[in-house]
Amino acid sequence: MFWTFEDLLLFEPRVYWRLFALENEAAWPAQPVLLAAGVLLVVCLLRGWRPSARWLGPTLGAAWLWAGWQFVALRYGTVNWVAPTLAWGFYAESALVAGLGLSGRLTFAGRGRRARAGIGLLAAALVVWPLFAPLDGRSWREAEIFALAPDPTAAGTLALLALAPRNRWTALPCVAPALWLALSALTLVTMGAWQGWAVLAGLLAGLAAWAVPEEKPAGQT
Repeated sequence: MFWTFEDLLLFEPRVYWRLFALENEAAWPAQPVLLAAGVLLVVCLLRGWRPSARWLGPTLGAAWLWAGWQFVALRYGTVNWVAPTLAWGFYAESALVAGLGLSGRLTFAGRGRRARAGIGLLAAALVVWPLFAPLDGRSWREAEIFALAPDPTAAGTLALLALAPRNRWTALPCVAPALWLALSALTLVTMGAWQGWAVLAGLLAGLAAWAVPEEKPAGQT
C-alpha cells in the first residue's frame, strides 16, 4: 500500500486555522505592538537606516523561539505528532541568528537591488501576511502575525537575510526558514488552501532576494 502526504494530515483545515485564533487570544495585546514595530522597521529601512545585528539578531532569535515553542510545539503539536520534533529546528534557528548577531558575523547593512527585494518581502511578511485570513473569508482572529506564527516569521527572516552579506554565515540561517516554508506550502496545498501558493511564492521570493548579486560601491570594478 502506498501512502500520500494527504494521508498523513490527521486534521481538517478548520482545526488548523483555529490554532492561530487560540494563539492570538493567548498573546493579546502583542499583535498591535508587533504590527506597529514592523511598520516602523520597514519605513526606517526604506529611508536608508540599517539596524545593528547585535540587537536585531537576538530579537529575531526570540521570534523563532516563541513561534517554535508556543505555536509549533504546543499548539500545532496537538494535531500533528511530528510538530514537536519540527520545533527543534526553530530552537536551532533561534540560537543561530542570535549567536551570529551577537558575535558580529551577521550584519544588515546591505543596499541596492538585493536590499530592496528583501525590504519588499519583509513588508509582505509583516503587513500583508495578516490579511490572508480575511481574504480567505476567515476571522481576523486567525491572522498570522510575525513572531507569533511560523510562516511570516520564516518569510521575514529570509527577507532580512537579503540585507546581509552573502556568505556561509548568512547561508546557514536560510536553511531552517526555507525548509519550513516548503513544508508549510506542501501542507496547505494538500489541505486545498490557496494560501499554500502564497507561502511558496514567499519562499521563492526570499531565496531569489538572497541570491541577487550584491552591488559594488561606486568607483569599484
